[in-house]
Amino acid sequence: MTNCAPALPASFEQIVSRVAGVQIPGEKTIISLFSGCGGMDLGFIGGFEFLGTIYDRLPYRIAFANDISASACKTYRENIGDHIRQGDIDTMIESLPASCDILIGGFPCQDVSINGKRSAGEGQRTILYRRMLEAIRKTKPSVFVAENVKGLLACDFGQQVLDDFALPGYTVTSQVCLASGWGVPQNRERLLIVGVRGDTAFRFPDRAMSAPMTARDAIGDLEQMGEAPEIKHIWSRAKPSPDQGSRKLKADVPATTMRAEHHGNVQWHYSLPRRISLREQARFQSFPDDFVFPCGMRETERQIGNAVPPVMAWHIAQAIRDQVFA
Repeated sequence: MTNCAPALPASFEQIVSRVAGVQIPGEKTIISLFSGCGGMDLGFIGGFEFLGTIYDRLPYRIAFANDISASACKTYRENIGDHIRQGDIDTMIESLPASCDILIGGFPCQDVSINGKRSAGEGQRTILYRRMLEAIRKTKPSVFVAENVKGLLACDFGQQVLDDFALPGYTVTSQVCLASGWGVPQNRERLLIVGVRGDTAFRFPDRAMSAPMTARDAIGDLEQMGEAPEIKHIWSRAKPSPDQGSRKLKADVPATTMRAEHHGNVQWHYSLPRRISLREQARFQSFPDDFVFPCGMRETERQIGNAVPPVMAWHIAQAIRDQVFA
Protein backbone atom coordinates (compact mmCIF):
# COMPACT_ATOMS: atom_id res chain seq x y z
CA MET A 1 0.00 0.00 0.00
CA THR A 2 1.50 3.31 -1.10
CA ASN A 3 0.33 6.80 -0.19
CA CYS A 4 0.27 9.36 -2.96
CA ALA A 5 -1.22 12.73 -3.82
CA PRO A 6 -5.04 12.64 -3.91
CA ALA A 7 -5.23 13.18 -7.68
CA LEU A 8 -2.59 10.61 -8.64
CA PRO A 9 -3.97 7.52 -10.38
CA ALA A 10 -2.46 4.06 -10.24
CA SER A 11 0.67 3.79 -12.33
CA PHE A 12 0.35 2.67 -15.94
CA GLU A 13 2.27 -0.52 -15.21
CA GLN A 14 -0.08 -1.43 -12.35
CA ILE A 15 -3.17 -0.82 -14.44
CA VAL A 16 -1.77 -2.92 -17.29
CA SER A 17 -0.83 -5.76 -14.94
CA ARG A 18 -4.35 -5.83 -13.50
CA VAL A 19 -6.45 -5.35 -16.60
CA ALA A 20 -4.32 -7.24 -19.10
CA GLY A 21 -3.56 -10.07 -16.69
CA VAL A 22 0.23 -9.79 -16.82
CA GLN A 23 1.73 -12.48 -14.60
CA ILE A 24 4.09 -11.66 -11.76
CA PRO A 25 6.56 -13.95 -9.93
CA GLY A 26 5.08 -16.43 -7.48
CA GLU A 27 1.54 -15.94 -8.78
CA LYS A 28 -1.18 -18.09 -7.20
CA THR A 29 -4.43 -19.10 -8.87
CA ILE A 30 -7.88 -18.15 -7.57
CA ILE A 31 -11.33 -19.59 -8.16
CA SER A 32 -13.98 -16.96 -7.47
CA LEU A 33 -17.60 -17.99 -6.85
CA PHE A 34 -20.59 -15.65 -6.49
CA SER A 35 -18.23 -13.04 -7.94
CA GLY A 36 -20.78 -10.28 -8.55
CA CYS A 37 -19.28 -7.25 -10.24
CA GLY A 38 -15.80 -8.15 -8.94
CA GLY A 39 -15.20 -6.30 -5.67
CA MET A 40 -13.46 -9.15 -3.89
CA ASP A 41 -11.60 -10.17 -7.05
CA LEU A 42 -10.27 -6.66 -7.58
CA GLY A 43 -9.09 -6.56 -3.98
CA PHE A 44 -7.18 -9.83 -4.37
CA ILE A 45 -5.56 -8.74 -7.63
CA GLY A 46 -4.65 -5.25 -6.39
CA GLY A 47 -3.00 -2.69 -8.61
CA PHE A 48 -5.59 0.05 -8.15
CA GLU A 49 -5.84 3.51 -6.62
CA PHE A 50 -8.51 4.64 -4.19
CA LEU A 51 -8.68 8.23 -2.92
CA GLY A 52 -4.98 8.88 -2.98
CA THR A 53 -3.66 5.48 -1.95
CA ILE A 54 -2.29 2.89 -4.35
CA TYR A 55 -3.03 -0.71 -3.39
CA ASP A 56 -0.14 -2.63 -4.87
CA ARG A 57 -0.50 -5.50 -7.30
CA LEU A 58 -0.65 -8.82 -5.45
CA PRO A 59 0.67 -12.17 -6.74
CA TYR A 60 -2.70 -13.67 -7.65
CA ARG A 61 -4.50 -14.53 -10.88
CA ILE A 62 -8.21 -15.30 -11.23
CA ALA A 63 -8.38 -18.63 -13.06
CA PHE A 64 -12.16 -19.02 -12.91
CA ALA A 65 -15.02 -16.73 -11.87
CA ASN A 66 -18.76 -17.25 -11.89
CA ASP A 67 -21.97 -15.37 -11.19
CA ILE A 68 -25.59 -15.97 -12.12
CA SER A 69 -26.31 -12.32 -12.93
CA ALA A 70 -25.71 -11.35 -16.56
CA SER A 71 -25.52 -7.68 -15.57
CA ALA A 72 -22.93 -8.31 -12.87
CA CYS A 73 -20.88 -10.37 -15.33
CA LYS A 74 -21.03 -7.50 -17.81
CA THR A 75 -19.56 -5.13 -15.22
CA TYR A 76 -16.95 -7.72 -14.23
CA ARG A 77 -15.80 -8.11 -17.84
CA GLU A 78 -15.48 -4.35 -18.26
CA ASN A 79 -13.18 -4.08 -15.25
CA ILE A 80 -11.57 -7.41 -14.34
CA GLY A 81 -11.53 -9.67 -17.38
CA ASP A 82 -13.36 -11.97 -19.77
CA HIS A 83 -12.73 -15.07 -17.70
CA ILE A 84 -16.00 -14.81 -15.75
CA ARG A 85 -18.68 -17.33 -16.73
CA GLN A 86 -22.33 -16.45 -16.34
CA GLY A 87 -24.67 -19.16 -15.13
CA ASP A 88 -26.20 -21.01 -12.20
CA ILE A 89 -23.62 -22.39 -9.80
CA ASP A 90 -25.50 -25.72 -9.82
CA THR A 91 -24.40 -26.26 -13.40
CA MET A 92 -21.15 -24.29 -13.41
CA ILE A 93 -19.61 -26.27 -10.58
CA GLU A 94 -18.89 -29.09 -13.02
CA SER A 95 -16.72 -26.67 -15.03
CA LEU A 96 -14.36 -25.76 -12.19
CA PRO A 97 -10.63 -26.25 -12.68
CA ALA A 98 -9.31 -29.38 -11.02
CA SER A 99 -7.34 -27.37 -8.45
CA CYS A 100 -6.48 -23.87 -7.28
CA ASP A 101 -4.44 -22.13 -4.60
CA ILE A 102 -7.26 -19.97 -3.21
CA LEU A 103 -11.04 -20.22 -3.43
CA ILE A 104 -13.06 -17.12 -2.58
CA GLY A 105 -16.73 -16.21 -2.57
CA GLY A 106 -19.38 -14.05 -0.96
CA PHE A 107 -22.27 -16.50 -0.97
CA PRO A 108 -25.73 -14.83 -1.16
CA CYS A 109 -26.86 -13.29 2.10
CA GLN A 110 -30.35 -11.87 1.65
CA ASP A 111 -31.96 -14.69 3.63
CA VAL A 112 -30.06 -13.74 6.79
CA SER A 113 -29.67 -9.99 6.27
CA ILE A 114 -31.29 -7.68 8.81
CA ASN A 115 -32.88 -5.93 5.84
CA GLY A 116 -33.94 -9.21 4.23
CA LYS A 117 -36.41 -11.98 5.02
CA ARG A 118 -34.30 -13.69 7.72
CA SER A 119 -35.45 -17.04 6.35
CA ALA A 120 -31.98 -18.47 6.95
CA GLY A 121 -31.87 -22.25 6.62
CA GLU A 122 -34.99 -22.33 4.47
CA GLY A 123 -33.72 -19.58 2.18
CA GLN A 124 -32.82 -20.69 -1.33
CA ARG A 125 -30.03 -18.13 -1.56
CA THR A 126 -28.08 -18.67 1.63
CA ILE A 127 -28.00 -22.47 1.28
CA LEU A 128 -25.83 -21.92 -1.78
CA TYR A 129 -22.90 -21.86 0.65
CA ARG A 130 -23.06 -25.65 0.30
CA ARG A 131 -21.89 -25.21 -3.27
CA MET A 132 -18.82 -23.42 -1.91
CA LEU A 133 -18.18 -26.40 0.33
CA GLU A 134 -18.50 -28.73 -2.66
CA ALA A 135 -16.06 -26.58 -4.64
CA ILE A 136 -13.54 -26.61 -1.78
CA ARG A 137 -13.71 -30.39 -1.52
CA LYS A 138 -13.28 -30.70 -5.28
CA THR A 139 -10.37 -28.26 -5.81
CA LYS A 140 -8.57 -28.59 -2.44
CA PRO A 141 -7.25 -25.00 -2.25
CA SER A 142 -4.53 -24.02 0.17
CA VAL A 143 -6.84 -21.25 1.44
CA PHE A 144 -10.52 -20.45 1.17
CA VAL A 145 -12.31 -17.20 2.07
CA ALA A 146 -16.09 -17.02 2.49
CA GLU A 147 -17.91 -13.74 3.14
CA ASN A 148 -21.39 -13.04 4.48
CA VAL A 149 -23.35 -10.57 6.57
CA LYS A 150 -22.92 -10.28 10.32
CA GLY A 151 -26.57 -11.28 10.64
CA LEU A 152 -25.62 -14.86 9.87
CA LEU A 153 -24.43 -15.14 13.47
CA ALA A 154 -27.76 -13.90 14.82
CA CYS A 155 -29.70 -16.97 13.73
CA ASP A 156 -29.43 -20.63 14.67
CA PHE A 157 -28.56 -21.49 11.10
CA GLY A 158 -25.34 -19.48 11.43
CA GLN A 159 -23.72 -22.03 13.73
CA GLN A 160 -24.51 -24.77 11.22
CA VAL A 161 -22.75 -22.76 8.51
CA LEU A 162 -19.66 -22.25 10.67
CA ASP A 163 -19.63 -25.94 11.61
CA ASP A 164 -19.94 -26.96 7.96
CA PHE A 165 -17.00 -24.76 6.94
CA ALA A 166 -14.81 -26.52 9.54
CA LEU A 167 -13.73 -28.94 6.84
CA PRO A 168 -11.33 -31.82 7.55
CA GLY A 169 -7.73 -30.86 6.85
CA TYR A 170 -8.32 -27.13 7.34
CA THR A 171 -7.81 -24.78 10.27
CA VAL A 172 -10.71 -22.35 10.08
CA THR A 173 -10.93 -18.89 11.63
CA SER A 174 -13.89 -16.52 11.49
CA GLN A 175 -14.27 -12.89 12.48
CA VAL A 176 -16.73 -10.04 12.05
CA CYS A 177 -14.67 -7.33 10.36
CA LEU A 178 -15.45 -3.60 10.26
CA ALA A 179 -14.52 -2.21 6.86
CA SER A 180 -13.92 1.33 8.13
CA GLY A 181 -10.92 0.07 10.11
CA TRP A 182 -9.16 -0.79 6.86
CA GLY A 183 -9.57 2.41 4.88
CA VAL A 184 -13.11 1.86 3.58
CA PRO A 185 -15.28 4.95 4.30
CA GLN A 186 -18.21 2.83 5.46
CA ASN A 187 -19.18 1.17 8.74
CA ARG A 188 -19.83 -2.13 7.00
CA GLU A 189 -19.62 -5.21 9.20
CA ARG A 190 -19.08 -8.51 7.44
CA LEU A 191 -18.37 -12.03 8.62
CA LEU A 192 -15.25 -13.51 7.05
CA ILE A 193 -14.49 -17.22 7.27
CA VAL A 194 -10.92 -18.17 6.34
CA GLY A 195 -9.67 -21.73 6.14
CA VAL A 196 -6.01 -22.68 5.74
CA ARG A 197 -5.02 -26.22 4.78
CA GLY A 198 -2.95 -27.68 7.60
CA ASP A 199 -2.51 -26.64 11.21
CA THR A 200 -1.81 -22.92 10.77
CA ALA A 201 -4.62 -20.58 11.81
CA PHE A 202 -5.11 -17.43 9.75
CA ARG A 203 -4.53 -14.23 11.72
CA PHE A 204 -6.79 -11.40 10.65
CA PRO A 205 -4.77 -8.22 10.01
CA ASP A 206 -4.89 -5.45 12.57
CA ARG A 207 -7.07 -2.50 11.76
CA ALA A 208 -4.90 -0.45 9.46
CA MET A 209 -6.37 3.04 9.97
CA SER A 210 -5.76 5.09 13.10
CA ALA A 211 -8.71 7.31 12.17
CA PRO A 212 -11.49 6.15 9.86
CA MET A 213 -12.20 7.92 6.59
CA THR A 214 -15.35 10.02 6.90
CA ALA A 215 -18.20 10.49 4.45
CA ARG A 216 -16.92 14.00 3.65
CA ASP A 217 -13.41 12.63 3.08
CA ALA A 218 -14.83 10.17 0.57
CA ILE A 219 -17.21 12.32 -1.48
CA GLY A 220 -16.58 15.94 -0.51
CA ASP A 221 -14.99 16.71 -3.88
CA LEU A 222 -18.25 15.75 -5.63
CA GLU A 223 -20.52 18.08 -3.64
CA GLN A 224 -20.51 20.90 -6.18
CA MET A 225 -20.64 18.66 -9.23
CA GLY A 226 -23.86 18.33 -11.15
CA GLU A 227 -25.02 15.01 -12.50
CA ALA A 228 -22.43 13.38 -14.76
CA PRO A 229 -23.82 10.18 -16.32
CA GLU A 230 -20.46 9.32 -17.89
CA ILE A 231 -19.05 8.56 -14.43
CA LYS A 232 -22.37 7.38 -12.91
CA HIS A 233 -22.67 10.49 -10.78
CA ILE A 234 -26.46 10.26 -10.96
CA TRP A 235 -28.94 9.77 -8.14
CA SER A 236 -32.39 8.42 -7.37
CA ARG A 237 -35.34 10.80 -7.14
CA ALA A 238 -37.20 8.57 -4.69
CA LYS A 239 -39.03 10.75 -2.18
CA PRO A 240 -38.51 10.47 1.58
CA SER A 241 -40.13 7.37 3.03
CA PRO A 242 -40.30 5.79 6.47
CA ASP A 243 -37.34 4.08 8.10
CA GLN A 244 -34.70 3.07 5.52
CA GLY A 245 -35.90 5.56 2.93
CA SER A 246 -35.20 8.52 5.18
CA ARG A 247 -31.70 7.72 6.43
CA LYS A 248 -29.22 10.58 6.13
CA LEU A 249 -25.45 10.33 6.23
CA LYS A 250 -23.33 12.26 8.71
CA ALA A 251 -20.38 14.16 7.28
CA ASP A 252 -17.81 13.48 10.00
CA VAL A 253 -18.15 9.71 10.37
CA PRO A 254 -18.02 6.87 7.85
CA ALA A 255 -21.14 6.12 5.83
CA THR A 256 -23.65 3.57 6.99
CA THR A 257 -23.85 0.28 5.08
CA MET A 258 -24.55 0.49 1.36
CA ARG A 259 -27.50 -1.82 0.70
CA ALA A 260 -28.26 -3.80 -2.43
CA GLU A 261 -32.06 -3.96 -2.40
CA HIS A 262 -33.23 -0.46 -1.53
CA HIS A 263 -35.17 0.28 -4.74
CA GLY A 264 -33.85 3.82 -4.95
CA ASN A 265 -34.27 4.53 -1.23
CA VAL A 266 -30.53 4.90 -0.71
CA GLN A 267 -29.15 7.21 1.98
CA TRP A 268 -29.52 10.99 1.71
CA HIS A 269 -26.45 13.17 1.29
CA TYR A 270 -25.17 14.70 4.52
CA SER A 271 -25.55 18.30 3.29
CA LEU A 272 -27.36 18.34 -0.06
CA PRO A 273 -31.11 17.87 -0.66
CA ARG A 274 -30.67 14.66 -2.63
CA ARG A 275 -29.81 11.02 -2.26
CA ILE A 276 -26.22 9.96 -2.82
CA SER A 277 -25.21 9.17 -6.37
CA LEU A 278 -24.11 5.84 -7.79
CA ARG A 279 -20.50 7.07 -7.96
CA GLU A 280 -20.72 8.16 -4.31
CA GLN A 281 -22.07 4.74 -3.38
CA ALA A 282 -19.14 3.18 -5.24
CA ARG A 283 -16.73 5.46 -3.34
CA PHE A 284 -18.22 4.32 -0.03
CA GLN A 285 -17.55 0.74 -1.12
CA SER A 286 -13.93 1.70 -2.02
CA PHE A 287 -14.24 1.11 -5.76
CA PRO A 288 -11.66 3.16 -7.67
CA ASP A 289 -13.00 5.95 -9.85
CA ASP A 290 -11.87 4.16 -13.01
CA PHE A 291 -14.14 1.21 -12.18
CA VAL A 292 -17.02 1.50 -14.64
CA PHE A 293 -20.61 0.37 -14.21
CA PRO A 294 -22.14 -0.16 -17.67
CA CYS A 295 -25.61 -1.12 -16.42
CA GLY A 296 -28.74 0.81 -15.44
CA MET A 297 -29.36 2.49 -12.10
CA ARG A 298 -31.12 -0.35 -10.26
CA GLU A 299 -28.68 -2.99 -11.47
CA THR A 300 -25.73 -0.79 -10.54
CA GLU A 301 -27.17 -0.14 -7.06
CA ARG A 302 -27.56 -3.88 -6.59
CA GLN A 303 -24.02 -4.64 -7.76
CA ILE A 304 -22.45 -2.00 -5.53
CA GLY A 305 -24.45 -3.03 -2.47
CA ASN A 306 -23.72 -6.73 -2.91
CA ALA A 307 -19.98 -6.25 -3.41
CA VAL A 308 -17.14 -6.92 -1.01
CA PRO A 309 -15.24 -3.61 -0.67
CA PRO A 310 -12.04 -4.00 -2.75
CA VAL A 311 -9.86 -2.27 -0.15
CA MET A 312 -11.13 -4.60 2.57
CA ALA A 313 -10.47 -7.63 0.36
CA TRP A 314 -6.99 -6.31 -0.45
CA HIS A 315 -5.99 -6.36 3.24
CA ILE A 316 -7.19 -9.95 3.60
CA ALA A 317 -5.39 -10.96 0.39
CA GLN A 318 -2.15 -9.32 1.53
CA ALA A 319 -2.34 -11.11 4.89
CA ILE A 320 -2.86 -14.45 3.11
CA ARG A 321 0.18 -13.75 0.94
CA ASP A 322 2.33 -12.99 3.97
CA GLN A 323 1.09 -15.80 6.20
CA VAL A 324 0.53 -18.68 3.78
CA PHE A 325 2.58 -18.08 0.65
CA ALA A 326 5.60 -16.13 1.93
